[in-house]
Amino acid sequence: MIVCLCHAVRDRDLDAAIADGADSVQDVGKQCGAGTGCGACIPEIEDRLERAGRGCDRAAAGDCPQTLVSVRSRNLTEPRDAA
Repeated sequence: MIVCLCHAVRDRDLDAAIADGADSVQDVGKQCGAGTGCGACIPEIEDRLERAGRGCDRAAAGDCPQTLVSVRSRNLTEPRDAA
């Protein structure tokens, strides 16, 4: 199954990057490109990192890098501030 449409990264590629030692979204991006485009696949990457016992624990979100916290906690139904 394709996980990252921007870079055509399959779930197998993502799992292989995690098995090879990626322990953050940024590490996964460096290894296979997933998570470096539009960002729609970042929640899936985070879930797979958590299942592998890596990455941040959302229950203790204060320990997560800011980029992960902001992606997970942003309310998509509210309008964004103009940049």
